[in-house]
Amino acid sequence: MGRIAQALKKAQQERAEKIRLGLGTVPPPRSPATAIAQETAAVQTERRENERFSPARRGLRSLIPSMTMRIGPASPAPFPVWDVDPSVVVVRDRGGPVTEQYRSVRTWFLRRSSTAAHPCVAVTSSVAGEGKSVTVANLAAALAEVRHLNILAVDADFRKGTLATLFKIPNSPGLADVLAGRATLEDAIKSTPVSNLAILPAGACLNLNPAELINSTASARVFDEIRERYHFILVDTPPVRQLSDTSVIGALCSGIVLVVRMNSTPSHVVRQAVQGLQANNLNVMGCIASCAGSAGARAGYSLGEAQP
Repeated sequence: MGRIAQALKKAQQERAEKIRLGLGTVPPPRSPATAIAQETAAVQTERRENERFSPARRGLRSLIPSMTMRIGPASPAPFPVWDVDPSVVVVRDRGGPVTEQYRSVRTWFLRRSSTAAHPCVAVTSSVAGEGKSVTVANLAAALAEVRHLNILAVDADFRKGTLATLFKIPNSPGLADVLAGRATLEDAIKSTPVSNLAILPAGACLNLNPAELINSTASARVFDEIRERYHFILVDTPPVRQLSDTSVIGALCSGIVLVVRMNSTPSHVVRQAVQGLQANNLNVMGCIASCAGSAGARAGYSLGEAQP
């Protein structure tokens, strides 16, 4: 009541001063009941505002965007109509079991990459035909469901790149054209109906040697530039056992993941691939097992830590 009494006293003093100075008509004084009700309402309003914007509450609210960025929305926002290859199930079959497995891989990716600034992850395999390109396409679409992240999928397999085919976009100009100086990144990066997902296809080497292109100084410059533009980059690379390009690309990335086709690739081949990557001081984050789903699923994916 002390604050109310002070307000009443101040109002009476102001009224008396105005009358003394002859400032014209002065509104009638508030009745004690009216004054008390108005001051009580003001105190209650201020208390509610203080509670609403208290430091603890402001701190909790500031955490919400980062939490959403890491684990994704509770229910994925619908993608616009988008004609892609049927194997890109994250776009084609939003509620399917394989799509949910890709989302589980997405969560693993975000947790493992939480300490890296704008992580760039290379995806490879021991031999051809293990599903690495399909994995990159679906993981990119799954990551794009997290609306706070700008995602770029890069096709760095200049000999047999398939991302353009999977997403049904032109293959050129692409990364090879940028490295050769025939195009800029703005020309080569293709937008998609999903506002935060872009694709950088392989492009055309023409008469240039793919190994020389990827080993050029332009590669480091281009990768530095795309890491500044995007929150998360996935890079489709050639198989480990066939070419040395993967080691060069892997050195430009913050980590590398090996896709292994279950009941197909011999274990010693996978072991040799992992050992070869680690011998080049690359950060092997783990393995993704393709075609490991339950009966009835067209394909499935699971994760495991890479062991030497």
